[in-house]
Amino acid sequence: MWQLEVKIIALTLVYFVGWFMFEKVFSGLWQRLRGETGNDASFSKLRRKVVPLATVTPVDQTWRYIKGLNSPDWRIRRISCIQLGDRRGTAVVEALIEALDDPREEVSMAAGEALTRIGDPAAIAALTDHCGKLEANSMRSYENYRAA
Repeated sequence: MWQLEVKIIALTLVYFVGWFMFEKVFSGLWQRLRGETGNDASFSKLRRKVVPLATVTPVDQTWRYIKGLNSPDWRIRRISCIQLGDRRGTAVVEALIEALDDPREEVSMAAGEALTRIGDPAAIAALTDHCGKLEANSMRSYENYRAA
């Protein structure tokens, strides 16, 4: 069994040494064909062609999610509330406060959760007022149910 392991190790070593030699020989030939002489000069040329990471990353989507709160589809409004919970800013807080009064309960709950994650003082005051409204509405509903 150990003979098989030695053969596998030897073949792996031959493979990597062969690949290393292939890489060195053909990269040297390629540099000569292109007319490049120094390794440092060619590396600096290649280095300049690398795109900065900031240009690759996506643009901030905050305004897109704020516009999504006005969508006719309640699922888009809910997802927008969830995504806005990870952002900060006055516009975000104001948009989420407006979303608290959404007719769909799922959207209103998502807006409330997003505002609690943000923790802005204006958000806390709006949540307190909204909870008071919900309590008053539930009491009215209960009284209407009991009277019927």
